[in-house]
Amino acid sequence: ERLVYLKLRISDGLGFSNKTLRRAPTTARRLVFVCFGNIIRSPMCEALMQRELDRLGRAEFTVASAGLNATPGRLAHPWAVTAAHELGIPLEKHRARLLTRELIDQADAIFVMDYQNQVQLISRLDGAKDKVFMLAAYATPEYRSVEIPDPYYQDQERTRSCYHVINNCIHNLMRDLER
Repeated sequence: ERLVYLKLRISDGLGFSNKTLRRAPTTARRLVFVCFGNIIRSPMCEALMQRELDRLGRAEFTVASAGLNATPGRLAHPWAVTAAHELGIPLEKHRARLLTRELIDQADAIFVMDYQNQVQLISRLDGAKDKVFMLAAYATPEYRSVEIPDPYYQDQERTRSCYHVINNCIHNLMRDLER
């Protein structure tokens, strides 16, 4: 995992990463959002996507979130709960879940937040590579990063900023899937 991660990180640092990231097929209906611990980024993705689907009456989709290193049952981070509340999303009842082989097998598309998530997922779970997409592929043009960094070691403001990026990504992803 370390060598693959280092290669991706160096390529990105030298400007060789593909800024026009691969997008999920528009036929994807079973979506899974993955981050490190399933307490900040991926639960917000799941909640925002579910809100969009409910608003549009799109019952043919299923949405889940999980963490590659999650502690099952752990509550959403307090910064996540606060930032989500500001966007009208309740995360108080969220409980972290560990990414399982079953979730991978059932998914049409798996969205990761950063290179670490991508490398761990592909390295640990055979057959997942073709289903894995960086969520930042759906960011607005002014967002220049390939990753959506984890605000866990940052602060409340970084969590808000992260959620702003995620919100834009989810809107753009939904627009793609509606085509």
